[in-house]
Amino acid sequence: MAEGRRRGGILGLLDLIDAHRGAFEYDWRTRFHLSLEVVPESMGWDEALRLTQQLTLDPSSHVAAAVAGWAHPVSREWAVTADLFDLQHLVAAGKSKPKPYPRPWGKAGRKKLTMASPERWAQIRAELAEQETG
Repeated sequence: MAEGRRRGGILGLLDLIDAHRGAFEYDWRTRFHLSLEVVPESMGWDEALRLTQQLTLDPSSHVAAAVAGWAHPVSREWAVTADLFDLQHLVAAGKSKPKPYPRPWGKAGRKKLTMASPERWAQIRAELAEQETG
């Protein structure tokens, strides 16, 4: 790796896949009908990065749940329903405070689902473009 370059791009994606391989395999098979083995023979690393970015933004994906450290993925509808459930029980409970419905993120709270900021994604794309041209 060149002096002063941050770890990211292909290496960052490989680290994520290594850390959460089962989640990647499941989402790639069910959502894209592809194996991870298509990278880099049939699919370029840049497309794989873009697909990973989309997966990390979707709380119903196994990749997003794994990257965020959740117990399981949830749909946006599930999250709204759990909030409504808690609100309904809070209203009905009066002065007592009911226990909230368990969330997959536990007591630590929600983690941001993006694995990198938009600026970092731009840097990753620039690094990939540089690797392709140079």
